[in-house]
Amino acid sequence: MYKVIVSDLDGTLLTPAHIVSEQTKITIHKLLKQGKKFIIATGRHHVDVEAIRKTIDAEIYLITSNGARVHNHKGELIYSKNIATDIAQMITEINLPETIQANIFRDDEWFVNTPNPEVLNFSQDSTFSYQVVDLEALDKAGIAKFFFCGPHKDLVALAAQINAQYSTQLNVSFSLPECLEVMDINVNKAQALAEVLRIKGFTMAETVAFGDGMNDVEMLQAVDKGLVMGNASTMLKATLPDFEIIGDSADDGVAQYIEKYIL
Repeated sequence: MYKVIVSDLDGTLLTPAHIVSEQTKITIHKLLKQGKKFIIATGRHHVDVEAIRKTIDAEIYLITSNGARVHNHKGELIYSKNIATDIAQMITEINLPETIQANIFRDDEWFVNTPNPEVLNFSQDSTFSYQVVDLEALDKAGIAKFFFCGPHKDLVALAAQINAQYSTQLNVSFSLPECLEVMDINVNKAQALAEVLRIKGFTMAETVAFGDGMNDVEMLQAVDKGLVMGNASTMLKATLPDFEIIGDSADDGVAQYIEKYIL
């Protein structure tokens, strides 16, 4: 039986309103009372996710920024991997179309080139917000990731442009069709999860994971059982055609699966 359960947040553990449902909170506490470990693995910033952890009221390890940061159950940083400063500078110098908004997660801060109120709707349990700055002039030390918001077709073109220049230096993936994520080449949720499991004395063979986006691929493939949400992106379902598909996040799909097959 699985000892470690790992879940993405948006489109997976969270409801469409971007909160943790009461049923899901109950299920997580049941897991912890049985001595199992629950880990959050998300593209969100750790400051934002800490607010979500407080709503669950449980000691949970946090893998954030798609694996660029890991915080333990006490909120202490135990792992980090940044984008090289010279590459980060060159990314900010890309001439973006007006349809694409650029975001940077740097240490405890979030910077954007233009306001995007819609992105703030994802942070219902947090006061964490962005600062509008000149990204090209920003100090590039400590950058965990970039993410770009805009129409999918424009982001596909941007992804191709970045990959053409930095395919051996950057990991470029979609968390949502309208959200393109860019991290160091060695950053993904699976790498960060491996570090957490090493620290806690567990293995991938004892682990099950839930996800809905392309930034979950490595993690879902690395664990013993990777589960794809019913509402997952078509890209993820096409990439992992043989993986089991469970219920939707709107119906507490993660909690339902845990209650039926793990508890």
